[in-house]
Amino acid sequence: MSTNLPSGNSIPLLRFWTRRYAGVLIAILIFLGIIAGVWIKVNENQQSFQLLQTRAEQLSVSYIRSTEVLQSQPSSSQDELHIPPSTPAVPVTPATLATPAEIVRPVAQDFMQIFTEEGHNLINFSSLDISLSETLAETPTTIESVLGGNSTKEKVKIKESTWLRVGIPLSKEGEVIGALYLSTPSPEIFLDNIETYGFLVLIILGIAFGGWLVIYHLSRKLILPLHQLTEAARQVSEGDYSPNLPSTTKVKEAELQQLFSSFEVMTKRLQQLEQMRTDLLAGVSHELRTPITSIRGMLQAVQGGIVIGETADQFLVTTLEEAKRMQKMVEDLLDFASLESSAIHGEFVLLSLSEVVEEAIQQVHAIENFKNIDIDVSPSIKPLKIVADRGQLKQVLLNLLMNSAGAEANKITLNITIEDKKLNLDILDNGKGIATPEIPYIFERYYRGDSKRKKKQGLGLGLPLSRLLAEANNCELLLVSTTPHETIFRLIIPIE
Repeated sequence: MSTNLPSGNSIPLLRFWTRRYAGVLIAILIFLGIIAGVWIKVNENQQSFQLLQTRAEQLSVSYIRSTEVLQSQPSSSQDELHIPPSTPAVPVTPATLATPAEIVRPVAQDFMQIFTEEGHNLINFSSLDISLSETLAETPTTIESVLGGNSTKEKVKIKESTWLRVGIPLSKEGEVIGALYLSTPSPEIFLDNIETYGFLVLIILGIAFGGWLVIYHLSRKLILPLHQLTEAARQVSEGDYSPNLPSTTKVKEAELQQLFSSFEVMTKRLQQLEQMRTDLLAGVSHELRTPITSIRGMLQAVQGGIVIGETADQFLVTTLEEAKRMQKMVEDLLDFASLESSAIHGEFVLLSLSEVVEEAIQQVHAIENFKNIDIDVSPSIKPLKIVADRGQLKQVLLNLLMNSAGAEANKITLNITIEDKKLNLDILDNGKGIATPEIPYIFERYYRGDSKRKKKQGLGLGLPLSRLLAEANNCELLLVSTTPHETIFRLIIPIE
């Protein structure tokens, strides 16, 4: 028996899923890493702006206080420190800055500007080179908004560097008296947070490797029983219906337990079907060869004049009976195949159930070996009318009666009960019962069994054919009970 081998481009399940999982996991982690990097950058910018605004607010408070101190000093001192508004603002260094500017000095890398309420630049403070300071000293475009009482945040591109600049209004007693701008170089986020990014990369790699190990371990655990199942399937395909399967108690997963249990049931079923197929070939060979041999021998005896007179006539009658039996077996095979393929359709009419039962009983009594069997029918059957195919229903009843008669029964009783618009026709006999191991298979095609109940002749199609015929007439045939001394079959017929 040939088996289907994996195609050349197939790969092991473990390698396929671990590679795919690793690819998906790395892609997800890279995506999350990018999001984390962007978040760090955005968060760093927000923190830088927040810190810069906090320093600007502190400087604004210091500036307001310093102006109040100056206003409380003698006028001569104020004149010495007064900077006329019309004087153009120039960069002020720490060495030349006088009070109040020296009180409001920013940190070394910051650049501070103070504007009057008219928008004139009053103070520029920077420790940077003159060219860079002059560029920063230009009046910001947001001055009107700040003088209107709003705080601003912006990034300023100067040469090849980026600066962060915040502007806040200078307020005194609820009135805006000017504006303060504070600028600082934008931090190099990657360089400043290289340790953070390095740590993030290590975390991503660690999670990826750990996740891959977990999925590899779980995949191996899952694939191991699948390998065992694959090997068992290979053994079954080669004709071995008793493969080695792990015990379901050793498999913890419910789905795998169900899979192994179903596979085990399937192998037993296949083994049973294979045995039935073997029995069928043997049975068909025997059942057909025996009557053919008998017919041939008896015809040769008559033809050769070995038997004459009444004996020759009896030989011809027996030959005819054997030919009829062969015809019946062939018809059973053809009918069963036709019923399985739904090729036979019944002619459903309203008929008397008692008449069909009487016809079946007469046919049973017409058989030499069964004519002395006592068959009792419940009197309540006479008025009952049903819708069914007359020939098919009679065939079902005849098969059931023959089945009971073949079990060495000498009394058969047909009882009638009605419930829920269904008529239950019970066929009870006192013959040999059905062995318990054979009960699950009695409606299987070609199953003949090993008990004494089986007919000595036939192909094992009586009960399976009867069930198919019953189903074709919307009826149901089942075994109610069986003991060594009594067996009951029930035919359930729908009634209006």
